[in-house]
Amino acid sequence: MHSAFALLVVFLAFVYALPTPSIPLKGAALLTQTKEKVGGLTGLSPDHYEKIADFINANKDRIGAKIKAVHEKKKEEFLKKKEEDKKKRKVKDVPVKPFTKKPKGRPSIADINGALGLDEALWDGDQDLTIDQLKDVYGLIDTTPSLRRKRQTKVDSAYPADTWTQGVPYMFDSSLTTDHINAVKAAIAFWQGNTCVKFTQVTSPSNSAVSPVIRFYVGSGCFSSIGRLTSGVTTQDISLGSGCQYTDIAAHEIGHALGMFHGQVRYDRDNWVWLDTANIIPAKMYNFQIVDSSVNYNYGMRYDTRSIMHYEANAFAVNKSSPTIYANDFLAQLAIGGSRIPTFTDVTLINNLYKCYDLTVTKTVGNGQYAETQNASKCTWWIKAPAGQKVEFYLQRVGYDGADDAQCAEECHWGGVDVKWDSDKKPEGYRFCCPDQYYWSQVSNNELLVVQAFTYYYYTDFTLTYRAVLQ
Repeated sequence: MHSAFALLVVFLAFVYALPTPSIPLKGAALLTQTKEKVGGLTGLSPDHYEKIADFINANKDRIGAKIKAVHEKKKEEFLKKKEEDKKKRKVKDVPVKPFTKKPKGRPSIADINGALGLDEALWDGDQDLTIDQLKDVYGLIDTTPSLRRKRQTKVDSAYPADTWTQGVPYMFDSSLTTDHINAVKAAIAFWQGNTCVKFTQVTSPSNSAVSPVIRFYVGSGCFSSIGRLTSGVTTQDISLGSGCQYTDIAAHEIGHALGMFHGQVRYDRDNWVWLDTANIIPAKMYNFQIVDSSVNYNYGMRYDTRSIMHYEANAFAVNKSSPTIYANDFLAQLAIGGSRIPTFTDVTLINNLYKCYDLTVTKTVGNGQYAETQNASKCTWWIKAPAGQKVEFYLQRVGYDGADDAQCAEECHWGGVDVKWDSDKKPEGYRFCCPDQYYWSQVSNNELLVVQAFTYYYYTDFTLTYRAVLQ
């Protein structure tokens, strides 16, 4: 009896001596921890991200309710127009393969950060903003009208100081892998090759004549500040955590650092897409808050669903197999969020923001489309009907190795054919990659038609039939 009691005491003592399992940090606490490791909290209070999270939490229900009310009201109108368009165009819905993740199981930026709880302290899922910037986006404070700048970019009275007018110095933190570094270098090469923005690698802030220095590091999640920080800090961080070591993600986060917000928060967003709020996670509805027209100027560029800064069609979805974002023109549904590199719209916005067209000789490539400022030899070939006529066309097939459905996927993710038939040829075109899109006879809005095959896997071949028709 005494022996059994002694064993029980020893067993209980052993149980109570076991270490308490540690709970992984998430959200604001995780952001604080990872920033501390690289000295990224310099100049910030220790509870900086807790304050950001509290501010967002105090406002998100109000904003979410407003967004829900607007789009529930638009639902009937959207569905009615969709049915009318289908009858007019004699087409049906485009059934695509179930929503899949990126190649090799890659989740989106929103999914990566959401799984870590980071969106409680990051605006729009991946934007590392200050309290003042958040207030400006929410519209809770006034700014002197004469100082307000209208851009699809960072909104405050610091412009142009918050742009990189003296170039962008950057450095690699020792935490980066070869994959991270290669992705960043490829993204920088694209931005630098297609805009007048110059990037210069440095080894440390003390070796840079320009401040702050963008520091790429392996943090928790994928995120960046918006525009150049003007608070006197020596480094400005871009986090490329696990799952973020890809060129498209690096290009997206660099886009933020150059001064761009997300495409789906443009003030004119609701003219181009409809949100299925019933499929949006209620606590994340606020991420679809649009920027007010008084502080949003897009240099005449139309809304671009394919922008590298635009989220996927199923962003923040309850049911990932269904979209949360629907194009008002349902033929454009497969074009939402499907870019792997910055689009013509993205490049043009940055070139305008940084006044690149004032610095170089550009030439017009028909209908207002500009050639690149760094390489004006890259022009687009057009299918052109005689004066006074338009181009009627249809795709007979898109695929490879004789398989007409080989490329069929949401966003035409693996490859397909882009077609631009609207009068404005600057935005990215409609995407074709599924059999149910074949033999859709469409007519261009003017005498010009732009056709371009693309692929991210293997190759793409297609057959297109076209003819000139009277207007």
